Amino acid sequence: MLNALKRLLGREHPLAAAARAVDQGRAGIETVLGLPHRLSVPLLERHFGQDVIASDADFRATGRDGHWELPAPAPEFEVRLFGDPEGRLTLGTIRGRGPYQGLVVSSEWSPEHPAAVWQARVEEPAGESARALHDYLLSGQ
Repeated sequence: MLNALKRLLGREHPLAAAARAVDQGRAGIETVLGLPHRLSVPLLERHFGQDVIASDADFRATGRDGHWELPAPAPEFEVRLFGDPEGRLTLGTIRGRGPYQGLVVSSEWSPEHPAAVWQARVEEPAGESARALHDYLLSGQ
């Protein structure tokens, strides 16, 4: 409620919309991260419909050694889920494009650490906007 009021009053931080887009991408990834192929496909289709795209036909059939591209929460980001050799979705990434190129937000699943643990980093070449969003995400504002 407070955030909606801030948006209405126009006092929102300039990076808040981009941070919300990253959070939407994270939510999509967390829906299926760690699931085997046979369980993840129905959830992906229910949640995203035909907007989820497999890297190739073999990956669509087996979930092995490829990725799903999820609908972007904003034009400045791409969201992907990667399958391992056993067909389990083990890595989710949100990569910045355009002004946020170089920003990478990711979570890796493993049986030893099944909870989503998110990491944010900046890879070169990166612009000032990517660095600023990185710092904003880490600040928790």
